[in-house]
Amino acid sequence: MPYQVLADVVLTTHFAIVVFVIGGLAAVVVGHWRGWGWVDGWWFRLAHLAAIGVVVAQAWLGVVCPLTTLESWLRTRAREVAYGTT
Repeated sequence: MPYQVLADVVLTTHFAIVVFVIGGLAAVVVGHWRGWGWVDGWWFRLAHLAAIGVVVAQAWLGVVCPLTTLESWLRTRAREVAYGTT
């Protein structure tokens, strides 16, 4: 049971990162237009750029995301079907 819960936590974290990468771009465009000061902050821009950089590096290097690997391992431990297995 704890493995299944941990796998769900990893999945939720992974989803939140994806939303940050995709939604961050929309936030920058809309937020700059609407005058939201936080989207022009260096901390937000740097965090967003770093997240995009990690995704690009993984794609170029052909590396599977460590969160996907961890979630698959946890799901296997929980006796669930993991990604890429039948």
